[in-house]
Amino acid sequence: MTAGVTTPGAAPVARVRPHGLGWLQAAAVVVAMGVAALSASLLTPSERLAEYSRDVVLEDGVPKAFRGWRLDPNQGAEVVNPQQQSLLRALYSQTLARTYVDAQGHRVMLSIAYGGMQGGSLELHRPEVCYVAQGFTLERLGVAALPVPATGRTVPLQRLMSHQRGREEPISYWMRVGDDLMVSGLSQQLSRVRQGLNGRVPDGILFRVSSISADLGAAYALQDRFIQDLLESASPRLQRFLVGPVSANRLGPLHD
Repeated sequence: MTAGVTTPGAAPVARVRPHGLGWLQAAAVVVAMGVAALSASLLTPSERLAEYSRDVVLEDGVPKAFRGWRLDPNQGAEVVNPQQQSLLRALYSQTLARTYVDAQGHRVMLSIAYGGMQGGSLELHRPEVCYVAQGFTLERLGVAALPVPATGRTVPLQRLMSHQRGREEPISYWMRVGDDLMVSGLSQQLSRVRQGLNGRVPDGILFRVSSISADLGAAYALQDRFIQDLLESASPRLQRFLVGPVSANRLGPLHD
């Protein structure tokens, strides 16, 4: 049988492709792998926003007295921390829990939780999740916008009402993820993804205040006053840490 010719009644002879095409295929695979590796490298976030706030220590930076507010010496008896300490240590690199009292005897409980990296299981846990997990009943009462002229930002505040065994606790909170402020879980996720695509690994803060009262209007007005007094008394460094934008810190010295 002559090569390349099919004899009647004989099985077809498979033709062997030239070796050169195999090399082209191999080269194409190598190029594709290189492009994929380069794309992964370019899309992997590398700017850790926590680096711009690594010198901020909540215990030292948050003032203990300001604008008529001072630490309540009996704070240990009233501060409710609805997350267990083991979970707090896993999620956050810094936490702060205090109760402040003003000259009229009004009390506000403050809780700040900070995590240096937001993503996966290390995300901020909103009160809607952790309070309910500890047996509280929660009502979502809308979102307020609180202007804070000293920071140049308007802070969104999620309003909640917590109930447990006759204890009425109005709550206001916001989250900062990287440079963004938000209150919803969806906004939290979208912000993290968007900043990741821009090459950033965001840090995060959950800032929460609450008070013991059945009068929602009076409680939220008190909390708003407390927040404004605290932020306007804080250093520019602490202001950016609490409400952002933290990325602005790369343009200046670590301390101001």
